[in-house]
Amino acid sequence: MAKEDYPSAVEKFSSLLQQDPQNQILATNLALTHLYYANAQSGIAKLEPTIQSPISKIGSLPHSIYNLCTIYEIRDDKARQKKEAVMETAVTQYGDVCGKAHFKLDSLR
Repeated sequence: MAKEDYPSAVEKFSSLLQQDPQNQILATNLALTHLYYANAQSGIAKLEPTIQSPISKIGSLPHSIYNLCTIYEIRDDKARQKKEAVMETAVTQYGDVCGKAHFKLDSLR
């Protein structure tokens, strides 16, 4: 990804994520690679499940939530609704894992 070889980075991150499907760091890196490669929808599809899954033992990583909310803003007119759903999921499943700013909801700041 650092060399801006996005197809290769997508392939490598995807391969690693297949071995560890709940790894939010890999999912976040893959999502950002898709975003830089102008494929925000694929980035969302890879990152959303790791945040919404109740299987994760560590909860949601703040930077993963922030990046997902950023991609929503870039990709979708319904970003606010989607960000609120992510906030509800994270707070319900893991408690207070993130500050309000991670969800990028202005009315909560």
